[in-house]
Amino acid sequence: MNSIVVADAGPLLYLVLIDCADLLEKLFDRVVIPAGVRNELLDRGAPEMVRTWIGLEKSWLSIEPVAQLQPIRGLHQGESEALLLALQIRASGVLMDDLDGRAAARRLGIPAIGTVGVLERAAELKLMELPEAIAKLRRTNFFASPELLEAALERDRKRRAI
Repeated sequence: MNSIVVADAGPLLYLVLIDCADLLEKLFDRVVIPAGVRNELLDRGAPEMVRTWIGLEKSWLSIEPVAQLQPIRGLHQGESEALLLALQIRASGVLMDDLDGRAAARRLGIPAIGTVGVLERAAELKLMELPEAIAKLRRTNFFASPELLEAALERDRKRRAI
């Protein structure tokens, strides 16, 4: 597999909230986050379970500095740092839900995968059941169009019917 991805805060936060963050270790060789993303996950406004999760050491998750921190117009600090770090370490992709961030990733030539995409990959590998995970996701404040979620569930139904 040999895949290293850089994660923005959003996918990590939601995967923790729905108890699916451990899937990342099974899907990727390494997940790297910049300090700005770690700080977002440790923020007092973040759910306690997210703050606890990011505080625990994981062999597959590392925090790396961004060598040349330059804000990317229209993005928050964490998203900018994640994209810059992905370029810096030549990551195979970035985990990001923010639409502006994903558009910036495309412009920079970095493949982006969101929370729903991570869940779909895990379901394809039979690591979890997608309908259950999407149901949990819907009980959070995660924002995705109903069409996106239904399309993912439809692909999953077709995959399981084969």
